[in-house]
Amino acid sequence: MTNFEQSLEKAQNEEKIVYYDYLSYKRAAGWWSGLINDDWNRPIVIKKAKYNAEFLHKLPQYYFLGFPIKELLKVNYANGYCHACAVALSLYFKDFKIITCNLQNYADHYTIRSGKKTDYEHTFLLIDLDDQKTVIDTTFGFITDFETYKKIFKPNNIRIITSEQLEKVKPYQYIKSLKEYAPPLVFNDVYDEEKEKWYLSDEEQKYERIMQEYMDMCCNYNNIQNFHLTDFINRCLFNTSHRQCHWNWRTRLQFKEIGNTKYEYPQINLSSLEDDAFDNNLYSTCKDTIARNERILLNYRNPENSEANNLSYEKSNTKIRIRKFIHKFKL
Repeated sequence: MTNFEQSLEKAQNEEKIVYYDYLSYKRAAGWWSGLINDDWNRPIVIKKAKYNAEFLHKLPQYYFLGFPIKELLKVNYANGYCHACAVALSLYFKDFKIITCNLQNYADHYTIRSGKKTDYEHTFLLIDLDDQKTVIDTTFGFITDFETYKKIFKPNNIRIITSEQLEKVKPYQYIKSLKEYAPPLVFNDVYDEEKEKWYLSDEEQKYERIMQEYMDMCCNYNNIQNFHLTDFINRCLFNTSHRQCHWNWRTRLQFKEIGNTKYEYPQINLSSLEDDAFDNNLYSTCKDTIARNERILLNYRNPENSEANNLSYEKSNTKIRIRKFIHKFKL
């Protein structure tokens, strides 16, 4: 195991992190998918992990330039878009810090696994909760305290943007002004029979104007006194939230709405060692994997292999902190 994997598993065992993203939670519990993303494999040994359904469920329905933030925070949308997701998530809080850094442990983990040396530039949101610095990481789909986060990822080259600084940025002001803007998922173009030509609908023209104005703001932003803030808006935010990014998200959400995405996030809190050993929410597509999973289920039902964790989620400090955390949202 790499240092990243060891540190992550240690934090999970000590109940110092809780996953709000269901797929991230299942992977943390040991599930994995093969070459085909929908071919989910059950773990032989279930790892300890916690899932909190309240986080996403109780968020107000805000939008990031027309895209629902509740969806954007899920791993299928958030992965690869950490800069934009941290900014979108910040709309729910009055006071926060947006941290951009290099995750040294994860970069080393990736290099070992892939054989390709790389840095791992990353952005996450930091807030104060019960006098403790708390991290919400949209890429990994979990919440933890900052000290635990540093032990897991070993961040370096840390750069900070405060809520006070970001509130003065015109692109951010624009994003905030549109947090309740909800265009239709699919735009219906208009056909002119006389000219035999298709035209964009009024709603799509509005959306296009919004996106163009936003992208121009990002590209033209310049704060000569704060190089990092300028670089974050020009490069990090723009590269993860321009028009094509939004169309990618909207296309995936369209597939979900017409039934091509199988996974609905459970609306109850879960503890991997207690609640969902026999969970069937994740599907397998290959016959070999299905047969393998059925054999593993038989082992689960052997009492020697299915001892429950002594620390229940209901009694854990994690749940108490999350409940307090929910009330911190800026409505």
